[in-house]
Amino acid sequence: MAGGITHSVVAAHSPRMGIEEKAPEFIRPLIQGLREMGAAIRAAKPDAIVIHSTHWVTTFMWYVTTQAVHKGICVGDEIPDFIPGVPYEFKGDAALGNAIVAEIRALGYPSMPNDSPHYNWDYGSWIPAKYMDPKAEIPVVLIGTVPLADLAECMAVGGAIRRAAEKTGKRIAVVASSSFSHKLVRGPSSWPTAERIELDRKFIGLLIEGRIAEAKAWYPDYTEWVVGEMGGRNIALMLGALDETSGASFRGAQYGPYGQSSGSGNANVTVSPAA
Repeated sequence: MAGGITHSVVAAHSPRMGIEEKAPEFIRPLIQGLREMGAAIRAAKPDAIVIHSTHWVTTFMWYVTTQAVHKGICVGDEIPDFIPGVPYEFKGDAALGNAIVAEIRALGYPSMPNDSPHYNWDYGSWIPAKYMDPKAEIPVVLIGTVPLADLAECMAVGGAIRRAAEKTGKRIAVVASSSFSHKLVRGPSSWPTAERIELDRKFIGLLIEGRIAEAKAWYPDYTEWVVGEMGGRNIALMLGALDETSGASFRGAQYGPYGQSSGSGNANVTVSPAA
């Protein structure tokens, strides 16, 4: 099969999801939804998963992992009592990682491989990988979040990831590990405001209906109104990985409910090219 995007998704990653036995009841449906979304992605047999986490912050540079094996200890720096130090091991994909770096550089943006053997994953990378691929069978590439990149640059980098997949012949899933609205408050079970919930649901509806051009056009205003996590950069990249200008049509799905976590709005949502 030709390389390209099998799925472009938004995955919930509240740190309270990290260890299921500790997770409060209101969080557990998000965990189950993430599992179900992972099963749908695995059924497409992708060659790799690219995870773009809001919690790997690379201030200036688009860093992309190129380790052959990801092995380390994940500590939830925000909430270490919930994730005190959990070992993980996933395969990497150096060829794909280096191809992504090359495509980002071709756009004129700074990018470098991260091949450090000592690098440890953030929980925003680990939580989706853990539940989506519990047997750690699919190679994983991580890409950092660049605060100095605006939304247009993030969308362009999403396109670079798609082109890297096409040129390497790899079928990949792109994962934005992010909430939708992200105006945080103290109180784990607190919901977003009613207005932000409604905006989130409208935007998720566009994704599910495959209305990608509309979602991209509205996105800058939408993410500002709901106070998008990391300025909305990660979902912008997820959108950019989808090429609605090619004539392709898309279909989406939501796995599990929309749920709260400390005032943020979360859901597990996929978009795929329609058959």
